[in-house]
Amino acid sequence: MGWSDAGLDDLAFAARHPGAVDRVALVSTPIPDGDPAFDLSEMTAKALLLFGAKEPRTGSRHGTWWQRHLPNARLEMNPAGDHDLLTPMWTRVLSHLAPRCKR
Repeated sequence: MGWSDAGLDDLAFAARHPGAVDRVALVSTPIPDGDPAFDLSEMTAKALLLFGAKEPRTGSRHGTWWQRHLPNARLEMNPAGDHDLLTPMWTRVLSHLAPRCKR
C-alpha cells in the first residue's frame, strides 16, 4: 500500500517481487517524473487506484494515467475526496489487499 509519493516505492517493491506481491493499492499517487526504474506494463499485481476528484495535485488525470499504464488496475474516484484519502478509504484498501480476511 502506497500513499502519495510512497506509491512509487510500493510499485517498485511489487516489480522486484512479482511472485510474492499479488495486490497493491495506490492512494493519491502522482504520475512519476521521468521513467520509473521498472516496466509498468510487466506489473502482475492487481492494483487498486484510489484518487480524490477534489485533489488538485493528483486528481482524476493522475488516476487515469495509472489505469492506462498498469495492466491489472482498477480506478476508483472519490467525488468528495482530496489528497488525504487513506483514512476515509482504509476499509476499501483492506478489502482489496486482504479480500478473504474476516474484519
